[in-house]
Amino acid sequence: RSDERPEHAKSLSSDALRAERAVNDVTVLDVRLIEDFEADSELIQGALYRNPDDIERWAASLRGDTKVIVYCVRGKWVSHKAADYLSRQGLDVYVLEGGLEAWRQAAE
Repeated sequence: RSDERPEHAKSLSSDALRAERAVNDVTVLDVRLIEDFEADSELIQGALYRNPDDIERWAASLRGDTKVIVYCVRGKWVSHKAADYLSRQGLDVYVLEGGLEAWRQAAE
């Protein structure tokens, strides 16, 4: 696992993601590290889990005509690194600000 920590420029708040999903077809990906996912496998409704360590394998299966929103535990380096990679593959990618923790807080 690389320790490179890119900053991805495009992000969405939890409220913005809810609004976006209400009107557009978006792909929401949980890219938490496998150990974090195994400790808590609850996903945002409609999201798909993808192991970030295998991103080269699964990235090609994503549709290029929809926005892709990625999240990790706190919306820090794991999701930014995945978003950076997917963006370089030509996808329109956003990071969920604050990650799963912020999503859960916004739902309370």
